[in-house]
Amino acid sequence: MKKFVWLTVILFFSLSAANAEEPIKYTNETFARLSHTSGNVYIQRATELDYEEGVVNMPLTEGDRVGTTEGRAEIYLGRGKFLRLDYHTKIDFLSLPKREEDLTRVQAWTGNIYFSIMELKKEKTIEIHTSDVSLYILEDGLYRIDTRGDETEIFVFRGLVEAAGETGSVLIKEAQRVEAIDGHFIEGPSGFTAVAEDSFDRWSEQRDHEVRKQMARRYLPVELEDFEYELAAYGQWVYVQPFGHVWVPGRISADWRPYWHGRWIWLPLSGWTWLPYEPWGWATFHFGRWHWSAGFGWYWIPTTVWGPGWVHWYWGYDYIGWVPVSYWGYPGVVVNNIYYGDRRGEYYPYRSRALTVVHKNQLRARNVSKVSLSQEAVKDIGQIRLVKTQPSIRPVSSKISVESLKSSKVKLQKLPDATKLKTGKDIRTTGSKVSKTGVSGTVEKDQSEKTRITEGRNIPIKRTGYPSSSAVSNKKEEKAKKSKSSLGSIYEFISGGKSKVTKSESSRSTSSKSVKSSSKTGSSSKASKSSSSSSSSSRTRSSSTKVKKKK
Repeated sequence: MKKFVWLTVILFFSLSAANAEEPIKYTNETFARLSHTSGNVYIQRATELDYEEGVVNMPLTEGDRVGTTEGRAEIYLGRGKFLRLDYHTKIDFLSLPKREEDLTRVQAWTGNIYFSIMELKKEKTIEIHTSDVSLYILEDGLYRIDTRGDETEIFVFRGLVEAAGETGSVLIKEAQRVEAIDGHFIEGPSGFTAVAEDSFDRWSEQRDHEVRKQMARRYLPVELEDFEYELAAYGQWVYVQPFGHVWVPGRISADWRPYWHGRWIWLPLSGWTWLPYEPWGWATFHFGRWHWSAGFGWYWIPTTVWGPGWVHWYWGYDYIGWVPVSYWGYPGVVVNNIYYGDRRGEYYPYRSRALTVVHKNQLRARNVSKVSLSQEAVKDIGQIRLVKTQPSIRPVSSKISVESLKSSKVKLQKLPDATKLKTGKDIRTTGSKVSKTGVSGTVEKDQSEKTRITEGRNIPIKRTGYPSSSAVSNKKEEKAKKSKSSLGSIYEFISGGKSKVTKSESSRSTSSKSVKSSSKTGSSSKASKSSSSSSSSSRTRSSSTKVKKKK
């Protein structure tokens, strides 16, 4: 009897472990959103060799590279945080927030970027690294970083940032700038007139005005308030019991349905993730649930948890399908102009207007709406049973041979019979794109990046750059402000302001000379500037960048 009981207990726990879902590792801010593009923007996934065109609503994840040629890009990082890229700019996302660590780390290789931050939960949770300096954001604000080879210039329009280099850390306050070359600060922080002086300044200012618009009436929860204006521009809010106010999209076709106009992409952290082509699609397809009514058609109910796509799946031998999940967690059904949001049944009706089915080879089609099956074609498939789990097929990297050439180049050759999709649990979740031409090519090795070899491209190893100093803190700065006398405040205003420079606890430099703070009129600044003029004069500045006017 005892043996039987023990066997029952073991079997119970074994089945529980087998049926337990893998814990979700991502948060609402783990995936950045490509929120706006103007001109040529490209994306290179962490494990891929080739590039793809950047489109609005494309999810970006840790390890991805974003670049521009003759174009500009805006990236939404969640809750009032935006990153903007100028022409001919290249960045890598070294890390993005996860459940175990709320840290955003960006590597800026070249070009000009803006960081617009309206809500910083904790200081130093946003880092920007260049080849010359590491920046640690301490306050909400507006920051511009221009990177030209081994020269970096930082402008603080609003806020407070710590800049760490070879010889220590410098605190840069509002309306101050700092320039660094080869990890060394040319001088201490100096004042500048915080006005828009070039086209990138003006473009970022215009985008800030657009995304910060406040609506007279708000319908979204605070977690989604950044999308209030966007949804108001493309649809209307109506009241539906028992959900309250719901959003109805405008200007959609009669055969439109959720998760239809766009495509599925594979991301290692979230699996099959929906890329909507509707400009308003980020909030409505990654948050909330979709319902249908005869009076309004499809409408969206806001909820506050991000997901790769709120659908239930069907997959058979040759076909894959999906259905948007209702507010109650069941697959939605639309038959005879009636919506069923809590229907329970073993099989799903093929006549439902909520169902989308494609051939399994079309799962990654560029536009699902162009290849989805008609209702009559779906009828021929037979019985449809839906499940919560994603299809057990994964993309795998195309096989690439790497051949060393002279100097700092390698030759990449696509090997024949490369597999696009593979079924099974043993599949490596790496990218699958290869060169569109399928021909040999050469790629320059970037000697400035530390890399590790994967089946795709060389991925930069995560690094923290120059370490932050524990002596530099926004809290300490606030205490200093409170304890300062009014006479001292007036003196600091007249003298142009002082910024502390601290020796890093783990400085990488062997130099014994630390960077000194100085005002814009200080003699030490002049001496430092003259000593570095010969090296800095030979460097060419970006055509789109102007040095801001000094006070």
